[in-house]
Amino acid sequence: MFVFPALWYSALVAGLIYLTIRFGHFPDLRRLGVFGIALLALTVFIGWVSTRTKRVGVLDGQLVLSNYRRTIYVPFRQVEAVELVWWYWRRLVRVRLRGTTDFGTIVYYNPKWAGFVWPFVDPAEKLREMISEHEALAPWHFR
Repeated sequence: MFVFPALWYSALVAGLIYLTIRFGHFPDLRRLGVFGIALLALTVFIGWVSTRTKRVGVLDGQLVLSNYRRTIYVPFRQVEAVELVWWYWRRLVRVRLRGTTDFGTIVYYNPKWAGFVWPFVDPAEKLREMISEHEALAPWHFR
């Protein structure tokens, strides 16, 4: 969530500084053409994904959502759907919520272990199983 965007923006700034020093003036970005448009689109996309990606955990029938500065707890009954994202298959999970939270109605997360076991385990299915098991046990859970 923080590392790749920081590296990306650092590389962009370093490239601009390098070109400015090498040619003695700020580069004319209009001359980049299609490459410049693609670079801008990728930069906007990286910014969008990094702001929407959250840290997700499970604690006593609740999703724990965090952006490393703020943490909120969302009951499982507010989870509308858990699904894989088609453009980052087996690595990014979308959680749609029934109500609005401080992080919105859609949260993305990238399981830490998914990169190592992606051919064998579906991270969205694992979270769906945890939610359904909790709902099945909910009538028997006394406080």
